[in-house]
Amino acid sequence: MRQFKMQTIWGFTMRNKTVKKCICAALSALLFASALSIGLPAGAQEQQGALGSQRPAITAAYTDSEGNVCDGNALAPGDYTMTLSVSDLYSVANLQFTAYFDTQQLSFSSVGSELLSDSLAQTSGVLTSWTGGELSFFILSSNTGSTTVLPDNGADLLTIDMTVSGDAPVDMQNALTVDEDPNCTYIEVNYGDRTTTEAGDYIYNCYALSDPEDYPGTVYSMTCDLSPDLTKYYDVSAYVGALLSPDSTEGSYPTTGAVVTVQTETGAIEATTDDTGKFTLKDVPEGTYEATITYHYGFSRPFTIIVDGGEIDSKTMIGIVACDWNGDGNINVNDYMVYYSKYFVNSSSAEYDLGVDITRDGNINVNDYMVYYAFYFQNSDTIEYADTIIS
Repeated sequence: MRQFKMQTIWGFTMRNKTVKKCICAALSALLFASALSIGLPAGAQEQQGALGSQRPAITAAYTDSEGNVCDGNALAPGDYTMTLSVSDLYSVANLQFTAYFDTQQLSFSSVGSELLSDSLAQTSGVLTSWTGGELSFFILSSNTGSTTVLPDNGADLLTIDMTVSGDAPVDMQNALTVDEDPNCTYIEVNYGDRTTTEAGDYIYNCYALSDPEDYPGTVYSMTCDLSPDLTKYYDVSAYVGALLSPDSTEGSYPTTGAVVTVQTETGAIEATTDDTGKFTLKDVPEGTYEATITYHYGFSRPFTIIVDGGEIDSKTMIGIVACDWNGDGNINVNDYMVYYSKYFVNSSSAEYDLGVDITRDGNINVNDYMVYYAFYFQNSDTIEYADTIIS
């Protein structure tokens, strides 16, 4: 009821930036006046951090009536609670947020809405508009015109009920357009840097989404993403090794230089095996994938990766045929000739070839030949790999 009463009494249209700026100035002046008489508390700079030393990010989260977190990139028609938050921010002296929306797609309700000022005693705030195509609010420090320190270097700014209408999902970053004018959306962290013009207008430095040439104060960059990516990303590690026979299910000796590739919606992620045969795929989104191993000395193969809520550091050694030394897709006499040309060569020789030393004992000898012989007459079209799942 507080917000409805304020809107009714003021009776102005928040789309008018001049009127809005005047209202903001009037509210801020009440606190600024006490700052002039009392002054900033000792250590305020240390409390708040130097303006420009952070990069605040305003983001939105959406939950349905059952409390499930929903993806704002494709929000289906229905009822939600939207929570606007700011991160990477030590403190706030004055914050204003203004955004516009299509009333055919979105509607907001003040019922059950909550501002930061409702939970943080040192602030006051007003939800000034949530109908008629505009969502806007003020939050101000009430700490003698100075700053209010945010305990967790960030906070929830607003929680409000919302309805998505229509027949198709909406991307909230497009459906709710934030006004980037520093007079309409900004974060001020210190009343002490305010000055006043002869006309009585306030000039203040702030974080904002744009820096117009005609803005008189200093603007530092912040960001706003109303439909952030909710996908979680994890590193995936396992091993690749040479099979000892066509009946083997896992590798026995590490292969170095095998390339592991997984294709995601945003592109391919690759990793190369090290001297132990280990690979690490970085930042793989949650999901199930068919990954591929390619190896200069062997037959390529697929395997399955399942990423489900955590990093994967598997000890499994995924097996591959690793004795196609001439690379023609067939294990035959041509591979034997490559092996024979390296016979008795060891790791101290310039002629040593790590790929031919399958058993990785530092010597190319009969042990490597026995692996080759086990695959004699196999080819890349007929070899059947065991179904391997890394999870």
